[in-house]
Amino acid sequence: MMAEEIVNAAQEALYQRAKDKYMHYAGAEDLNEAVALFEQISDYKQSASYIEKCRTLLEYMVGNEVTFGSFDGAPIRWRVVDLRGKMRLLLAEDIVTRRCYHRTTLEDATWSDCSLRQWLNKDFLESAFTPAERMKIVPNRLTNPRNRKNYTQGGPNTMDRVHVPSPEEIERYMPEQQSRAGDGWWWLRSPGSNLFSAVAVYDDGTLYENGIHIDYEKGGVRPALWVLLKV
Repeated sequence: MMAEEIVNAAQEALYQRAKDKYMHYAGAEDLNEAVALFEQISDYKQSASYIEKCRTLLEYMVGNEVTFGSFDGAPIRWRVVDLRGKMRLLLAEDIVTRRCYHRTTLEDATWSDCSLRQWLNKDFLESAFTPAERMKIVPNRLTNPRNRKNYTQGGPNTMDRVHVPSPEEIERYMPEQQSRAGDGWWWLRSPGSNLFSAVAVYDDGTLYENGIHIDYEKGGVRPALWVLLKV
């Protein structure tokens, strides 16, 4: 066998081993090993592309903090809280703004018709993200369950690119009360004891399921969204 053929065979063996680690990764250890293998043959076939994909997956591991978009001149920090295939669910680490759940004159509202939903999916979406970033944000079908304590109906399911979490999602993704605490209280998308109120997270991290009046303008907003990774 020619020396060049031997080198090519060795490179191909490393390439296939690295690809297998990438294709069947179970966690960060496999991805880091794949990167190390691809780096040994970085000029071979699509190794450089796979290195970039592995690093993206490592960056967006569940539990990590990432930055994506900006608002009022500051980068938005997000926590990766869930995954579906190549998609990752991001929840803002901080309150990005304060505004009412629904700008109203004594008008009932569910998540489907509230002004906060409209603002998040239009003004916020367009101002906080570049066109390239907006292309990564995936529409997601949301179920809007009734209030667990007062049985107030949550309204129809919606399709949103940006939303705020439900109480059930907060308890799933942030089970520790301390992890929800922050600089002020913030809205969830479920109704409170009636349709003129919405559930909120107090600044100490407790859920207030009776809800706060939806026209209260000092409510914090911590958006959530799904992004599609190019991996």
